[in-house]
Parts: sequence; C-alpha cells; structure tokens
Amino acid sequence: MERYPNKDEEYRRPATPGRRTRHRLSPRERRRLAKKRIRQLKRNRRKALRRSMGALRYNLPRIFSLTLLLFLILSTLLTWQGRGGEDTILTVELPAVNREHLRSASLPAGSVKEPEIPASAAFLLDTSTGEVLYEKNPDLELPMASTTKIMTALVTLENASLKEQVVISERAQRTGESSAWLEKGEVLTVDQLLHALMVQSANDSAVALAEHVGGSVEGFVAMMNEKALALGATHTRFANPHGLDQEGHYTTARDLATMAACAMRNPIFRELVVSDGYEIPWPGHPYPRVMVNHNRFLKIYPQATGIKTGYTSRAGKCLVASAIRDGRELISVILNGGESYWDQTVQLMDYGFNAFTQVKFASAGELLASVEVGDFPRRKVDLVPSADLIFTVRKDRLSSYMEAEVTCPRWVPYPVDKGREMGELTTGEGGAGEKRETLVASQPCRPPNPIIRFFAFLGSMLGMWWRWIRWLIPGL
Repeated sequence: MERYPNKDEEYRRPATPGRRTRHRLSPRERRRLAKKRIRQLKRNRRKALRRSMGALRYNLPRIFSLTLLLFLILSTLLTWQGRGGEDTILTVELPAVNREHLRSASLPAGSVKEPEIPASAAFLLDTSTGEVLYEKNPDLELPMASTTKIMTALVTLENASLKEQVVISERAQRTGESSAWLEKGEVLTVDQLLHALMVQSANDSAVALAEHVGGSVEGFVAMMNEKALALGATHTRFANPHGLDQEGHYTTARDLATMAACAMRNPIFRELVVSDGYEIPWPGHPYPRVMVNHNRFLKIYPQATGIKTGYTSRAGKCLVASAIRDGRELISVILNGGESYWDQTVQLMDYGFNAFTQVKFASAGELLASVEVGDFPRRKVDLVPSADLIFTVRKDRLSSYMEAEVTCPRWVPYPVDKGREMGELTTGEGGAGEKRETLVASQPCRPPNPIIRFFAFLGSMLGMWWRWIRWLIPGL
C-alpha cells in the first residue's frame, strides 16, 4: 500500500506514466504565488463592486424620484388635512370703560327699592339704551285718551310738510271736547294745526290733519295702525286720530313708550311737545286763538322735555312724559293713574335717574376680537359692535357688570359678509339683568382666485417642511 510522507518528509510521489510530477515549491515561489492570488482576489472584488455600483447608478434616479413623489404626496395630504381651524370658541374678558365710576356708584345688593305705582299700567324706558327700567302690566290693553295724538303728530310729520295748507272741513269743526275753535272753510298750515294738536290737545285739529294727510279720517287711521305695527306695537289699535273713547281704540304702556320714543327722535316733534303756548290768528275776532300747554310735568320737573297728557272717562288720567339728565333721556308712561298721576311720573323719573347708571364697554365699530377665515391663504376678519355697547344697570347690581365676556369662533370658512353676526358680548351673566349683544364682521372676506390659492397652498407646504427641519435640527 502506498504511503504518503508527513509534512516533515520530502514530498515525493512515485512516478506514474502520463502524470506530471509536482515538485516541492520554494519559499520564494510560495510568496510569489500568494501575492498573485491576493491581486486576483482584489481584481475580482473590484469587478463585483463595479457591477453592483452600476446597478445602483442605474436605479438611483428612479429611487429618488419615487421617494420624492411619496414625500410630496405625504406633504400634500398633511397640508390639506391641516386646513380649517380648531372647532373651539375664543373667549376674551373685556373690562368696562367707566369701571372706576361704577365702583364709586355701586350700592349694596338689594338696597334699591322699586317705587309703588298705583296706576293700572306703568312703564319706564331709557331711550339711549332701550333698557326697561320699570314695568307694571306693560302689555295690558287699555284706552289711552289724548296720548293718541303722539302717533297722529308722528304720521303727519312723516307725510306732510309744515307749510302745506289745510282747509277745515265740517267734520273737523264738529269734533267736540278740547278744540282749537276751527271753522269750516278756514285755511291753516300743517304747522299751526300741529301746535294746536300737541299744545292745546285740539281734537278738531286731529281730524283736520287726518283728512289732509290720509284723504279721510279712516284712511289716516289705517296709516296710524300701519306705523304702529312697523314699530312693533302689536298690542295697539287706533280707531280715531284724537283719542276720544271709542270701541277698539287701545294700546299698552309698553307700546305707547315705544311710539313716544320714536316720535321724540323727530326734532320738530320735540319742539312741539315742549312748547308752553302758541297763538293762531282768528279771522273775524280781535284777538288770536291762544293754545296753552296743560302738561304740568314741564313745570314741576326741571329736566322735563315733554310729551303728552290725556284724559277720558274710560281711559282715566294718562301721561306720557320725558326728561333728560346727564345725557340720559327717560320716557315714562302712566295709564289710568288717578289723581296722583303727576306724582307717580315724578317717582318713576327719580327712580330711573337716581337708581340706575350706564355701563359702557365699547363704541360702535370698535375692534373687540378677530376671527380667522378660510385657508390658502388664511385671513382674519375683525368683530365689532354695530352700536355702542352701553347698558343701563341698577346701582345695586353693578358688581356683576364690571367686566364682560366676548365669545366668538376661532375659525370660520369662506365667505364672510360684512355685518354677519359672528360673536357675542355677555355681561351680568346669570343675574336678573343679564345683557347680551351681538358682534358683527366689520368687513367682507371672500376667497381669492385659484392661482393665489394654489401658491398659498405651496407656501403652507413649505412652511410645514421648515417646521420639520427645525424639529430635526433644534436651535436652527
């Protein structure tokens, strides 16, 4: 059996015919072969690396494009998902402008007592704010006697000029009770008849004006009822222009105050109701007709500014009065007040002026809050009050009115029209006299054209990327 030598023995294989004989390699030859083998392995590795890099260079643009596309899609989705705003309400605390005055005027809670008014119905209105300061049976329908002439004068002033001439009819001459002694065929101006109506409380003058303005008494009465409805006096119905007792002729204390407040906004009406007297020529007589104002309230109350008395057997003694103090004008109504109706009116006026004060938070058009509108781009619209935010508050309740709360949405979608109600101011919340007023948009806000919206969308996306970068690299 053939034996192979160990490593210490010289390697020799018996010669075999046809087989090449291997000789033992010298150390130098081994080193040369090892280096050659190493160089070959390196060449093979470089070839493999070139082949793999070639595939990578070929696929790299595709990989980059696909990655960029996915990134853009993700960014677009996130940007689009981020449109709109938080479905939350913005709340802002607003202190009263005259808070220092309110602190000094404030009285202990419950220290103010309402006056006791024996009239069938009574009402006290602050015309500057529309606040009701006192009411007793405010919607009880009652006859109103000559206070009817408030509406007669108002409708006349709105539909005739003072210089127009009026021919007195027989019907006007025959109208009884309080009169200006008008005679059939006599010609007077609207101005003269209005003074006779409101100063002397002349019933014949009321008929003459009604026939001139309305074409007939019935036509004018229809105009009076139409005006009352327009003012919201839904519990009022006129049957004549003078106020003499007649079936279906009635009003309420609330409605009468509303009509009086409207009439007092007319400067000519204000002059009429404060006039002490007036003279009208009287043809055929050596002296004029003297009209005397019987409204004693003008003499007993220093701040009085009008307006009309009334009396019939059915209506009782009635008085609609007005007075102004410290820029506040009050209108009181007494229906069927009895002999003390003057004193009751004075009590109401003193109560309104002494027990109440005004709380102011903002003027009309003053910026109180802002609301974000739409997306791409997102804009803002200012919220303002449409009128002065002034409230009349009883002095023993002032502690609840030192501050107000403004509430509005943080965001709304396009479009927003000017004057749209979008917020609310609340003060005295939870109290007996809680006040609420709406806030409106000060300007319109409409979506821009598509091109602007597209670039705004891109800007939003870039902004999101920048936020990501700053998150990844803090302090950038």
